[in-house]
Amino acid sequence: MASEGMKDQDDLVKRLAQKSAEVRVLRRIAVDINSTLDLDPIYDIVLRTMDEFFGFHHSIILLLEDADTLRVVATHGYGDQALGGTVAVGVGVIGMVAKRRRLMRVNHLRAQHAYFARIRSQMEEAGRATELGEIVAVPGLPDADSQIAIPLVIKDKLIGVFSVESREQRPFSEYDETLVTIVASQAASAIQNALLYRAGEERRRELAEAHERLGQLNETLEDRVRTRTRELERANRDLRETQAQLVQSSKMASLGTLAAGIAHELNTPIGAIHSNADVERRAAGIIRGILQEPSVAKKLGQQPRLDRTLRIFDDINQMTLEATERLTRIVQSLKSFARLDQPDLELVDLHEGLESTLTLLDHLIKDRIQVVRNYGELPKVHCYASQINQVFANVLTNAVQAIEEPGSITITTRQDESCVLIRVADTGVGIRPEHIERIFDPGYTTKGVGVGTGLGLSITYRIIENHHGSIHVQSELGKGTTFTIRLPITQSR
Repeated sequence: MASEGMKDQDDLVKRLAQKSAEVRVLRRIAVDINSTLDLDPIYDIVLRTMDEFFGFHHSIILLLEDADTLRVVATHGYGDQALGGTVAVGVGVIGMVAKRRRLMRVNHLRAQHAYFARIRSQMEEAGRATELGEIVAVPGLPDADSQIAIPLVIKDKLIGVFSVESREQRPFSEYDETLVTIVASQAASAIQNALLYRAGEERRRELAEAHERLGQLNETLEDRVRTRTRELERANRDLRETQAQLVQSSKMASLGTLAAGIAHELNTPIGAIHSNADVERRAAGIIRGILQEPSVAKKLGQQPRLDRTLRIFDDINQMTLEATERLTRIVQSLKSFARLDQPDLELVDLHEGLESTLTLLDHLIKDRIQVVRNYGELPKVHCYASQINQVFANVLTNAVQAIEEPGSITITTRQDESCVLIRVADTGVGIRPEHIERIFDPGYTTKGVGVGTGLGLSITYRIIENHHGSIHVQSELGKGTTFTIRLPITQSR
């Protein structure tokens, strides 16, 4: 009797030691799986521990993919044959557990499978095969004899199923069920936390990517808006310049027509006046010759009043001749400046164009501005004469208007390889540095109200550009401004 008592006591001590070891393992599982938010280590800890410490050699974890499907995410003891497989909710032990959300412990599975196989065979032999449902393969051991499947539930929400199987003919006990339930509960909590963390990380990553894409779109949009704005500004500027040039060209055409008409109308009366003055000059010479003949001089004697009258007549006649010559030069300058009879590209003497322009601006220059001509030897330049004359008029007019006190305008010309340079320097008030970059913009002017339209230099820039040349400006406030025009000697048609 004493020996039996000692044996029972030893058994009790062993069972207590086993229970204590199992409790320690369960605690360690709880600590280990809750110390990470990575799903793979959680699966590995749960399944490996079930094998090494509790003897469940075949275990599987499935997660709910959608309302009707479970997918295998981790296995132990199956190799990789079941990984990634699916189980329909309501099909097989695992499917029924998912549908009912209740634990199932099934023993003697092989005997049940054999029984159902015999029934199926009998029904097929009896011609009732159509009454049989389709055999659906599910992940797991095909020859398992016992199985425990537990729903993984968090706050009444199914997230998956945890299943263990065994080929041994030893049925799973209630104690086995308790162990699996404890581990499944711990696994469900850890898996849910990891899933929430992964969802949060994916959401943060999506937000970060969306934010980056939005930033890129904003930058792209801003670049496109800036580019489009520049294009619109450039198109608007070109349109204004073209409109200004068309208006100015129309004005120049009208002016040229008017100048040609005036020149034609003036030529006849000027010629008549000049011819009459010449006749009068010769007539006065004849009268003076007759008066100097001895017989006439002796008869008339000294005639101071007549001599004075003849001198006055000579002076008036000389003034008339000079005036008609000046009118002739002005008329010729008008015709040369307009050049309506030569609208195409032609070989032009730029010095002639400069002189014609200066003649027409003489009323502005008068005696207060000295014009210094440093003309070099220039070949004739292939250009549109009337347009280049317009450039000279705009630049020289600006120079004249910039000189408030007596000053000077220096015109320098020279050949530079395949180009010619025309430099116009004045001693005027100069241009402020902040205005330099805008002086060629249409409508921009530094002159006072009522002086100019701000189109002259814009049109000048466009004409020079159309001739494949360039125009540059240098200025010092209070000392003057220099415009340098570069034109190619030849132009492509």
